[in-house]
Amino acid sequence: MITVVPGKLEILATDGEVSLRTRLVDEGIKGDGTACLPAATLLSAVRSMSGDEVIIEEKKSLHEIRSGSALFKLNGDEPDLFPSIPTFETSTQVKVPLASFLDLCNRTMFAAAREMGRYAFNGVLLEIGKDEITMVATDGRRLALARLPGPTGVSESHSRILPLKGLVQLQKAGSEDGEELTIGLLENQVAFDLPSTEIVTQLVEGDFPDFRAVIPKADDTPLDVSMDTAEFANAIRRAAVTAGEGARSVELAFDSGSLKVSSRQEGLGEAKSEMDIEYAGDSVGIRFNPEFIGEYLRALPETSVRFRFKDRASAGLFSSKDESLYVVMPITS
Repeated sequence: MITVVPGKLEILATDGEVSLRTRLVDEGIKGDGTACLPAATLLSAVRSMSGDEVIIEEKKSLHEIRSGSALFKLNGDEPDLFPSIPTFETSTQVKVPLASFLDLCNRTMFAAAREMGRYAFNGVLLEIGKDEITMVATDGRRLALARLPGPTGVSESHSRILPLKGLVQLQKAGSEDGEELTIGLLENQVAFDLPSTEIVTQLVEGDFPDFRAVIPKADDTPLDVSMDTAEFANAIRRAAVTAGEGARSVELAFDSGSLKVSSRQEGLGEAKSEMDIEYAGDSVGIRFNPEFIGEYLRALPETSVRFRFKDRASAGLFSSKDESLYVVMPITS
């Protein structure tokens, strides 16, 4: 729904799970009125236009959208039928730098489940404590965790499971560096408030798994490796080419001072890469899904990644800084 008054435009959108309210203040905005239009069609129409100005005018049962030589006529709905979108009103609010919160999203969201039916796994856990904010995502075969240390101003801890869709909208809206993000905690919703945009998302139903129980302890990961992030990512990408379809896997073969990354698929071929690493343990090989490793490495801004593990059958622990980690189950069959 689009509402215009002289100098100000407000757009409301919702799909029942995520609601968005965005505002634009500009002296070039003229007119007065409200229009309720199909979002996807309107977006495609406006993106296809090349003029400097967009004009929306109601003509009986249709809305004409014009810009330059382009003209669209769209059916709309009655604005009174548009569902109510909650405003940003909550007593529990936490303020964080937007860039820092988006970094938590980038380091975790890729690990959430995509399969339908695993409700809690389809979301991302947000924990807000007195001294840090934690985000966790898992699909049962891997787990990504990231923390943002610092006082939050809350008197007690809060835990919410957020849908990926709401966080994706936050990533799209939060494009300006230096912005501050206000997180509002409601009973059944979480709201994100930016300088010109509000996003309110429903919570994901279910109980998030006990993620702390699956994170390997230091004694469980005696083997320790340090690698160059970009070089390791390139080796994984090359090995993924011949990893085949279905049960894809690449092997990491560790030896003193070196790592061989390889894959082989009968009837397709094989790939091998070798790189220097900081490792002084016994020779051991461990296999992983290449997508699981590649997605994690693409999310890292750091130039070095650390890998700790016990053997070829136990979970591996990746990290690039103290505030984030990534647990991956190996392929043993």
